[in-house]
Amino acid sequence: MDIRSLRKELGLSLEAFGAEIGLKSRGQVHDLETGNRSASVSVALAIERLSNGRIPAESLNRDVALVRAANDAASDRKAAA
Repeated sequence: MDIRSLRKELGLSLEAFGAEIGLKSRGQVHDLETGNRSASVSVALAIERLSNGRIPAESLNRDVALVRAANDAASDRKAAA
């Protein structure tokens, strides 16, 4: 699933979808949908939430993947202790 498909599935305009994910203009949403803009961490997490995990935040922002990997490693170390 891609961002545009999600927005259409939810029946949201560019403006309404932007409001849901923390973007202020329809142009920002359009740029995100077309790949001309990268998602910030907060926007990536909002899209993951709206898609019920069908669009993983990690696929939209590499920093999310790095933080989650670090948290998983810390949890593993804690469990092993």
